[in-house]
Amino acid sequence: MRCRASRRAPGPGQAQGSGVATGDTTRGEALKSDADLVSAVLAGAHERYNELVRRYKSLVTTYAFSRVNQRELAEDLAQETFVRAFVALENLKNASAFSAWLLSIAHNVCIDYLRNKSRTVSLESHSEKDSQGQILIENRKDRPVIEQIAQEEMRDRILAAMDALGEEYRVTLLLRHVAGQSCEEIAETLGVSLGTVTSRLSRAHRLLRERLARFVEPDR
Repeated sequence: MRCRASRRAPGPGQAQGSGVATGDTTRGEALKSDADLVSAVLAGAHERYNELVRRYKSLVTTYAFSRVNQRELAEDLAQETFVRAFVALENLKNASAFSAWLLSIAHNVCIDYLRNKSRTVSLESHSEKDSQGQILIENRKDRPVIEQIAQEEMRDRILAAMDALGEEYRVTLLLRHVAGQSCEEIAETLGVSLGTVTSRLSRAHRLLRERLARFVEPDR
C-alpha cells in the first residue's frame, strides 16, 4: 500500500475529535505536545496525564474493540492500557513517540486478555471472538453462522500473523491502519525517515501476504 500525502488524519500532536492541532504557536497550546506533557508528568505534574488520556482514549478504545469486539470490554482494556502506561512512563525513551508506545502497550494488554480467556467458544458466542482493525470490522447480525465462523477463523490467522511480526513492523501497521496516520506523520511519531516508514510498511504487508498465502490459495 502506498502512502498518500494528501490523506491527513489526527496525529499524535492533534487533540482527538477537536480538530485543533497541539503544539501550535499560541501560548496556550505551547505545552500540549506529547513530549511536553510526558515531561510535565515525569516532573510531578501528574494531572497532565489526564490530557494524554483524553487525547488517545478514542484511539486506544478503537484498537481494543478491534481485538475483542465488545465495547464495554474494550473500554476496560483501554483503561488498563493507560494505567500500565502511567506506571511505565519513565521507561519511555522517546517522548515524541508516545502514541506508538501507547499502542504497543494496548496491543500487549489485548494479547494478555486473549491468552487468558477461555478458548472454548459456543456458536452463540463465537461472534464475540477477536477481530483486527477498522478495515475488518463488519456488521455480522444477518450473516449465516457458518460464514461468520469462516470469517472469524481468517481474522484469527491475520491476528496471529500480525502478532508474529517484529515490533517495529507491527507498530508501523497500527499507526497506519488503526491510528490512521499518514506516512509523514508516522515518520514524525517514530523519529525515523519517510523512506524507513514506507519500507517498513511494504515489508510488513509482504510478510503478512506470505504468512496468509497458504490459507487463501486453492488446494493444488
